[in-house]
Amino acid sequence: MSLSAFDDKTSPPNEEMLSEFLSDSKILWDLLLKHLGKTCKNTSTEWKYYSKSAGWTLVVSSEKRKIVYLIPLKESFKTNFVFGEKAVAEAKCADLPTSVLTLILESKPYMEGRSFMVDVKNITDVEIVEKLLKIKINI
Repeated sequence: MSLSAFDDKTSPPNEEMLSEFLSDSKILWDLLLKHLGKTCKNTSTEWKYYSKSAGWTLVVSSEKRKIVYLIPLKESFKTNFVFGEKAVAEAKCADLPTSVLTLILESKPYMEGRSFMVDVKNITDVEIVEKLLKIKINI
């Protein structure tokens, strides 16, 4: 079983498949992508298959820089961020829920930064992810 709802290496997700699996959360998925298009220059998206355990992930980039990874699940999705230490410092000052800040601070630091995931199941989660995107884009 992979993290993503889509684990068939030979078949990247399409809009129809995505709508079926995300169900009502497809609106939230589209809202985030629209927000990214408005707030970040030259965004591009690409489906990537990293491994059987990870499955398919939508990678959102801007000018060769990875911004966020969207991982489709059944009726929801996860966002995966990698924050360097400057972004972590900004997150400490941002108006983020304690649970999200704890998630960031407890993530193991690597050379690339701290990797953490935020579940998106409702509009409040989208608002939190938009705050994280602002930090990521502005650092």
